[in-house]
Amino acid sequence: MQLKRILARDTRTATDKAIALYGSDVLIISNHLVNGQTELVVALDLPETESAATASAVRTVSLLDVTSQKSAPADATKPESVTFRDTLIQAEWKASAAAQTEPKSNLPTSEANPQDARDYLRGREIVDLVRDELALIRREFRLNQQTTGWQSGLTLAPGVQPLARALSEASIPQELRALLLDTIKDHATPEHALLALKAQLTHALERPAVTLPTDGVHLLAGPSGAGKTLMIARLARHAETLHGAHQVAVISYQDIRAGAWSQTQMLASQLGIDSFRAGDAGTLALLLNELSQRKLVLIDTPGVQMNDRVAEVLLIQANCGCHAVVPADASSATLAKLISSGISWHSLLVSKVDESSQPWPLLHFLSNNLVGLSGASDGVRGNDFIQAFPVQQLVALGLAQLQATSPKPADKMADGLVERRALRQFHLNAVSV
Repeated sequence: MQLKRILARDTRTATDKAIALYGSDVLIISNHLVNGQTELVVALDLPETESAATASAVRTVSLLDVTSQKSAPADATKPESVTFRDTLIQAEWKASAAAQTEPKSNLPTSEANPQDARDYLRGREIVDLVRDELALIRREFRLNQQTTGWQSGLTLAPGVQPLARALSEASIPQELRALLLDTIKDHATPEHALLALKAQLTHALERPAVTLPTDGVHLLAGPSGAGKTLMIARLARHAETLHGAHQVAVISYQDIRAGAWSQTQMLASQLGIDSFRAGDAGTLALLLNELSQRKLVLIDTPGVQMNDRVAEVLLIQANCGCHAVVPADASSATLAKLISSGISWHSLLVSKVDESSQPWPLLHFLSNNLVGLSGASDGVRGNDFIQAFPVQQLVALGLAQLQATSPKPADKMADGLVERRALRQFHLNAVSV
């Protein structure tokens, strides 16, 4: 993917120029006002036949452009903030330069500051995630163009049309949206349409039941900020009630985030559970050997270099269970990364259920993959934990939010009551489970 910059006197002129240069399918990334002119940044797909020399030349030109901007006189006119394009160009060049100089293992050198190395790796992963998100957006646009004619030709009952509009406006992946619209097209009332949606989603999400990890060695992995450490504490609390605190241990593996180890120690001390820190694979091997008699050992891994950390743990403990932790509102690109990693996941743990407003990417992901749900968290406290998280509860959450955002017909005064009942029923189900 290549980014292009277009300058014009206003947004409409810049858009017309972008379409004239790159076609009607051009993807506009950002729109900024720079020195009184409108700057558009557009994304283009690089031809697959482009040689490595051409790509290197593009990066060199981009680097010279950034360098020339830095070396400009101090009194020169500059934009008030660095544009999104410049940020991506600099990050891409750094990643390219590091690939030529760093060891093949991609591990930071001993001379580097560990925190700086982690921030650098995290920056690279963010750039990759942005690229994946852009690719998915382009794919969604193409699917939307292909299905627009079919959707406009649907004949829906008047009572179902508000629900159909809510489906069209929600952040639902296009494939799943087409399936749901096809499900409700033959129903006359919104009540029957909602029941049909629930049945369709429940059937699509059927999967073998899985249980929480209660014995052996298990690791938790996932994107940064997913809530892995707090999920570790919830699993440890559950195991402590079964085996006792002296039979459970927690290991923090190669997590050098500021305050990460302190958080692990605090959570473990509140439960009376032993916690350990392993800065390398050798230390982890020694700890696992010492803790081999414990009923349950939980390993907390960092969000950066997830594949490398999981591979290192499996090399030491081949029978270690791998569990992915994702927030309920995770994006499609984040979820796709879990599958593309090649890791054999034993289960999926869903965090931040109470904060999610659009769980549709997760529902779409589960409909296409058979990984089981073993648990979920619906709060920030250690006891806010759903030990057996059924897919029906996730479906109820999505439908409740869909009802809350759908336009209300003017002749139905009881719609608000129905929505409140649906939301209240979801929370009652969560508490009862």
